[in-house]
Amino acid sequence: MNQFLLILLVIGLSTAFGFFLHFTRGKLTNKYSNEVQFSDLKLGFEIGKKATILQFKTQYCSICPGVKRQIGELIKNDQDILFYEIDAVEKIDLARKLHVKSSPTVLFFNEDGLEEGRIIGAPKNNEIKNTLEKITTIKMEKTNAN
Repeated sequence: MNQFLLILLVIGLSTAFGFFLHFTRGKLTNKYSNEVQFSDLKLGFEIGKKATILQFKTQYCSICPGVKRQIGELIKNDQDILFYEIDAVEKIDLARKLHVKSSPTVLFFNEDGLEEGRIIGAPKNNEIKNTLEKITTIKMEKTNAN
């Protein structure tokens, strides 16, 4: 009887963890912090006039190439949004500094170089669009206030 209960417990915990991953991966999460600005990263990359997107990938990430294509397709008509892909293994210190723990991780920076949010896992198109709209709307509100 005890083994049966143990098996049920393991199955229940595994199922709960699976649901947790399913409902949290690929969705925008709050920015980690404003302790690091894009310019502080010293990547040699230009910052976008509206937004900058960094995707952290690894060599063995099977979904990373698809995420790169997905983001590229969504921003292809907007030259003011720049996209860069970074290998998390080659730039392990940078990944640690930005608290990147899995790939893909997509970070969104506003025109001032501040992180606005991040998506861990395969992003959904509407999450990317909504985040970019939020960033550009904030920029328009700042411009109108001045």
